[in-house]
This record gives sequence, structure tokens and C-alpha cells, in this order.
Amino acid sequence: MSPSQVAVAENLLLRRFNVRAYSDVEEGGRFQGVKTSGVRQGQESAPERNIRLTGQQITGWFVARYIAAIIGIWVALITPASVTLALRVGQIDPAHKGTSLAFVASLGALAALFANPIFGALSDSSTSRFGQRRPFIIGGMIGGTLSIFFIGFFATTVNMVTVGWVAAQLCFNAAIAATIAVLPERVPTEMRGKVSGWMGMTTQVGVVGGVFLIQLAGTEGYGPFVWPAVVGALMVLPFLLTLREKPRSKDEVVPLSLKSIASSLWINPVRHRDFALAWLGRFLVWTSLYSLTTYKTYFLIDTLHYTTKTVAPVLTVAMFTLALCIAASSIPSGWLSDKVGRRKPFVVAASLLFAVAMVIVAYAGSVSQFVVGVGVAGLAQGMYLGVDYALVSEVLPDSSEQAARGMGFFNLSSTIPQTIAPVLAPVLLKIGATGTTGNYAALFGAAAVFAVVAACVTQQIRGVR
Repeated sequence: MSPSQVAVAENLLLRRFNVRAYSDVEEGGRFQGVKTSGVRQGQESAPERNIRLTGQQITGWFVARYIAAIIGIWVALITPASVTLALRVGQIDPAHKGTSLAFVASLGALAALFANPIFGALSDSSTSRFGQRRPFIIGGMIGGTLSIFFIGFFATTVNMVTVGWVAAQLCFNAAIAATIAVLPERVPTEMRGKVSGWMGMTTQVGVVGGVFLIQLAGTEGYGPFVWPAVVGALMVLPFLLTLREKPRSKDEVVPLSLKSIASSLWINPVRHRDFALAWLGRFLVWTSLYSLTTYKTYFLIDTLHYTTKTVAPVLTVAMFTLALCIAASSIPSGWLSDKVGRRKPFVVAASLLFAVAMVIVAYAGSVSQFVVGVGVAGLAQGMYLGVDYALVSEVLPDSSEQAARGMGFFNLSSTIPQTIAPVLAPVLLKIGATGTTGNYAALFGAAAVFAVVAACVTQQIRGVR
């Protein structure tokens, strides 16, 4: 057998028997260094392989283009989700806009739930001569942009808006899945904290950038649909034009089948214990987070006695504080994580800090106390986002062959809570409630408990420091 055939045969055997060895971990022993997920001692890691095959070094400019691309996707996706979709539904069905928007948004969220891991698996199995990730990023951005244009230019019924929004979610999430996979595939372990730190603030930048574009374009006509999608696509373009990929052969990828696609929606938590713990920790923290973001308006109205007409300025201040604190803690946390060579302490500390934030909000008796609580939550969220992508990239089940599948499945830990939190919250609000006002101390107290449990769960991860 030739050396290449030996390597392929060895790889297939490792995959068949699920052999995983770590360069700095002894079986049953204690972790002594930074792990390279799915890489045996003496075998090159995924970033090393891609650098060797493509000749593309991971420099500051590469990271800058990468972060700009992620921001661009969020601008294109989050702006319609938070602003323009509601505008279009309100124009089409003003009498029932609340119910109609809920219908459109829920189907879109369902599409996103499946799209991320499934398109991640499809990307992992790609043998396109244009590369594994680039076709999905290009196709996702083009398809998503055209879907938003359809909503803005042609949709005249709620059903048409729904079709357009489901298509947009499918396409943009295909782009997200392929783009996020670049972190474990290309970025060396010693740089992942810094890159994860920048990634942690991309969503907030996308939100602020999208709102700014809407203010420039106005809410009338086609501008609010055109400009966020176009600007988002332009931000992705430099990364696409400069990303070098070496096409993979059929022997180097997981064979594509209905079974492999379906398996993208499940990763065995017993076989991949550390990944499951990282997933569960994030799930609990994000359930806690959405308890705050979903019910902050009702808290201000029911507890601090604002009205639907007077609450907007307070929400603006609170959300600006949240975004500022996320940006302030995300990047330094990622940088420091690389510096000290540790991930878990930052994620655990962020979870506990979020619990503190929930207690502050639960017992806030004034707007200033509420804003302080939101600010502490922002610091916690930024610290968490700044490190958790780096952490999970080091415990992925197979970062060399199925990075997009693993990262896509991991993203479910933050999307599923969007559905669970609104269902769980009414039950918690009824605990000890008197009259028509819900017990927000119970709601946010439970959120604090979720965050503490998340810290305990994260502490049990063994494969990363």
C-alpha cells in the first residue's frame, strides 16, 4: 500500500472504532496541557493540515476578515428578524400583526433549528472542487439575500412572507454553519481564545449595525430590505475571496447518506462526554439569559410600573448597556484565556456572574438597579461568549472531519432555549404570585439556579483546562 492508502485505511479504522487519543492526556489520568481534539500523538491537527495543504497562515488579517464575515451574516439575518420582518407583516396584516408575526417567526426558528447541524453535515461531506466551506457560504448568502428581497419586493400575503423567511433562515444558517467550522479547522489552539473573544461580540455588532442601517435607509420602501442584506454580503466577500481550500476526496470525508444527515441532529452524550457537558452548560446559561431578555419589558411594566408608552427609553438604555458590557468583556476574556492556557475558569466564572446578575434584577426596586443587573449580565455574557467557542472547539467529537456538524449541533444549545424559556417562564411566574402580577423573583431566581448548575456542569469537563 502507498503511504496515502495507509493513512486512509488508518483513518477509517479510527473512525470505525471511535479511537480518540490526546497528545497531553493519559487514559484515566489528569489533563496536563491543551488538547487537540481527535488528534493522536504525532499526528497533525486540523489547523496544521490546512496550513500545510493550502499554505494559508492564520494571521491577524485572516482573523479580521473572518470576524467581518461573521458580522456580515448576522447583519443580513438579525436585521430582518428584529426589525424588517415585523414591518412587512404589519403592512400586510395590520389587524392581526402580532399573531401573524408569531406564526412567521416560529416557523423560521424551526427551520433554523434543523438547518444549522444538517447543512454542517452536508458541508463536512462536500468534495466540491471549490472547497468544503466556500460553496455553502456563497450559496447561503446568495440564497438568503434573494429570500429577503422576495419578502421586501414580492410578498403580498403572510404565507408568502413565511415562505421567504423560512428560506432565508435555511440559507443564512447554511452560511453560518460553514463559517463557524473555520474556527476548529483553521485556527491553532493557542489563538482560539482571542478569535473566540472577537466572535463573542459579533452578534451585538450585527444587531447595532443592522439598526443603524435601518435608521439610514428609513422604514419605508425597499431600503430596509435591501441595504442590510447587501452590506452583509459585502462584509463576507473579502473572506470568501481570500479563503484557500484544498478539495477533499471521497475517502477523506464521511460518506453522505440519509443516515449521516439525520445523525447530525444527535451526538452521543455518553461517548462524547466532554462535548455533552459543554453543550448542557451553554444550554442552561442561555435558558437563563432568555428568561431575562424575553421578560425584561414585562418586568419593567409589572414591577417598576412603566407603561407600553413609557418603557421604550428604559429598554434602549438597558440594551445599550448590555451590548457595551458584552463588547467590554468578550475580547479581553478570550485574550486572557489564551495567555493563561485555560478555558474552564472563564466559563465557570461567567456562569456564576450571570447568576449574580439574575439576583440583582430579581430584587431591583429601581431603574438604576435594573440597569446595573443588565450590565452585570452583559459582562457575564461577554466573558462566556469570549471563551466558550474556544472551549468547545477543543472537545469536538471529530474536528478533523466533521467540524461543521459538531459546531452546528453545539449551536442548538443556544437556539433551543429561545423556545423553552417562553414556555417555562409562565410556570415560574405563578410560583407564590399574588394577584395578576407574576412573581419575577421566582423567574429570575430560577434563572440564577440554572446558571449555577451550568457552572457545576462545566467544571466536570475533563478534556480541557
